[in-house]
Formats: sequence, structure tokens, C-alpha cells
Amino acid sequence: MSIYHFKCVSCTKLMGITEDFLGKQMRCPHCQTIQMVPLIDAAGNAEAPPTTPTPSVEPDTDVMNYNYQPAAASAPQDLPQEILPFPTIDQPPVVAANEAPEVSPTVEVNDAGAATTDFMASEKNEAVQGNAPAPWDNAPSITGEAARKRPVGSKSMAMPILFFSLLSYSIMATAILILILVRMKTGGPLHPLEYIPDVDGDNPGAKRTKIRFNNDKERTQEIVPAHLRTKIGVAIRVGELEVTPLAVEKATVAVLVSGFSRAEPCKEDSLILKLKLKNVSADQSFCPLDYYFNRKWKEKSKNSYPPPFTLVQFGTEKPEKSFFGGPANWLPLALAGSKKSQSSRETVENENLDKILEPGEEMTAFLCTDGDDSSTQAIFNHQGPMLWRLQVRRGLVQVGAKEIPATAVIGVEFGATDIKPTPAAG
Repeated sequence: MSIYHFKCVSCTKLMGITEDFLGKQMRCPHCQTIQMVPLIDAAGNAEAPPTTPTPSVEPDTDVMNYNYQPAAASAPQDLPQEILPFPTIDQPPVVAANEAPEVSPTVEVNDAGAATTDFMASEKNEAVQGNAPAPWDNAPSITGEAARKRPVGSKSMAMPILFFSLLSYSIMATAILILILVRMKTGGPLHPLEYIPDVDGDNPGAKRTKIRFNNDKERTQEIVPAHLRTKIGVAIRVGELEVTPLAVEKATVAVLVSGFSRAEPCKEDSLILKLKLKNVSADQSFCPLDYYFNRKWKEKSKNSYPPPFTLVQFGTEKPEKSFFGGPANWLPLALAGSKKSQSSRETVENENLDKILEPGEEMTAFLCTDGDDSSTQAIFNHQGPMLWRLQVRRGLVQVGAKEIPATAVIGVEFGATDIKPTPAAG
């Protein structure tokens, strides 16, 4: 269908008209002036409009309250003086006999850029003013035709891929959570004092990785749970180690300093705890005790190491008063006699804390308090209950998916009546 362009007789702007509306009254989409559209003959020339145009019935007012004048009461309007690209009706062109009349080319829908602009302008104007559709509204839409001819694109796969990715992740996370819960229910939770990392000492046991564990005074004095406590003469098992407290005695012990052949006795008596230790595992070898566990430590002195877990406390629950470690200063074997160290390695004579137990083997050993610290003498005058906390190696412990060498803290309950005098330690 062809589209013709005319200038409005009022605002001189172009109007795009389809051939179905030639010779009829129409309203300018720009200035709203009603005018008669001329006819076009087969040669492309403008013809005179009908002498008696059919009056269009217009409402008194539109939605924008614009007052229209009845078309029948008004005088016939003159035809537009400028019609492009056709000549006026009053002055027909003179054509020679041997020349063919020039016919203005019609603008087709598929290559008329100006027609697209006019149609869009008219549609916007109608949307703003809210008037009834004009005759040219039924003209074919270039953009509509192009949209109908556009091939349908394929559906996006982004949403299905995202959905299945999230579904797979949720299934995997649920499976891992179930596995963790099953393992926790199978083995049961351990108390913090049952898996203290075994990271220092002369005989660290079976090591797979180097771990540095720094404890503080508050952690070392944490309350020992009931299942980790025992009494004199009652055996207790923790991990692969069985511990039996044999006796609590009062005696003077001697400290042997590296480089000297004779041990030096402490200034005052020490409290001594005798133990029987047995390795009950089938395939593990470890040293139950260590000089590092019962090293000398004072709270007010400058200590390069944290407080030991081995100590004697007043009371069996929250410590009323604590006495840490023993009388010997600890130094790693790697530094003993080295030029890098200005200190000497010290051990308690006959303490026997560095013996390695094979599966099924057992041994006797003892721990003691610091006889060079006068404050420890308050132990012998205390009449209430006391608890001797000692750190021991317990073998390998399953933590997550790995086995790590670990230690534990057990408590031996005793009182003043359990302390027996003895002439000498050992």
C-alpha cells in the first residue's frame, strides 16, 4: 500500500496519508485542523475533491475538552495551495505531446524513513491528547511489520544451568552435614582437656605436623570433668594410657643440672605423687610423661613458656589456690649444652619421665612440687580437699578426618590424710 505526503494548509507540516483516505476529510495530526484530502489519479496527478463532501460527525467536545465546530455549518475550505510533489488544481501543468507526463514516485512502506517518523509522531500525539483514532492510525506499521518478520530467538539456558548448579550444591552440602553428624554421634564429643595437642617436650610422640599450641593460666585451671578424675589406688584410662595413682608422699627431692655430676637437694620438702603407667594400645608407642609437663613456673617471674597443665590446687572444682609445676627448669634437648642457650637443662633425680612405653608395657614414675618455692609449704598445712592435675600423653586421637598425637589432663583427688611421710624420694 502506497503512502502519500501532503503539507497541512495551516501549519505546513507534512502528513502521511494512505490511498484509502484520499478524497476524504481528515484532521492534521500536528495542529488538529480539519481539511479535505485531494484525490490522485492513475497518472499520479491530484484531482478535484467531491463538490459535496460528506460531513463528518464530530463530537461537541473530546476528552481534552476541545470545542469542535460542526463541519456542516462552516464554509467549504480551500484546497491546500502546496501539494508535494503534485501541481495545484487551478494551474494544471502543460505537457508536450511528445513527452510523457512526469509521475511523482510513490513512497513504499519498506523504504520510507520519513513515513516512519510521521506515524510515530501521530501515535505519540494521540496518546498525549487522548483523541479518537485518526484515519491514518489504520495505516500499516513499519515497526510492526518488522517485528512480525523478525525470527524468534532461542530460549536462554542461563536459568536452567543456575537451577541445577544450586540443586547440586545443596545436595552435596546436605551429604557432608549428615556425615559430620554421624561421626559426632559415633565417637561422642571430647572434653577440651582430653585432646590437648602434644607439641613440646623431649618425647613428642608420633608427630605428623608441627603445631604450636599456646595455653594460658585460665585454660590450665579449667575445671576437670568428673570422668577424668580418680583417687589414690583407683586406675583410670584415658585414650591408650591407663594411670593408677599409688601414693602421695612428703619428701625432699634433688635437682640435677646438666654439666654437673651431683644433684642439688631442694631447700624444703616437696609433695610427691607416685604413679603406675601402662600402655594398653595394640599398635602405638609413646612416652606417657615429659619433663616439659612438670617444668618450673612462677606466675610473677618472667617466663618464656606458658604455665604447665600439671599443678596442685586447693579444692576439687574451681581452684582456690594453685601451685604450678615442679622444681626443675625445662630446656629443650636441642639447646642443652648449645652455645645459643645461656641456661642449663635441669631434671629431678630418679623422676623417670622420659621412658617410652611399647604396646602392653608399664612403668612407675613420680611427680613433685617445687621444694625451692616456700609458698608450696602451705600444701602441708591445708586440711581441705585437694586435686593434683597432671598432663599425660594418651596416644593418637581421631579429630575430623585425621589422627593427631594428643595429651589429656586427669585429676587425682586427695586430702591431708592421704599424705604419707617418707625418708627420701624415689
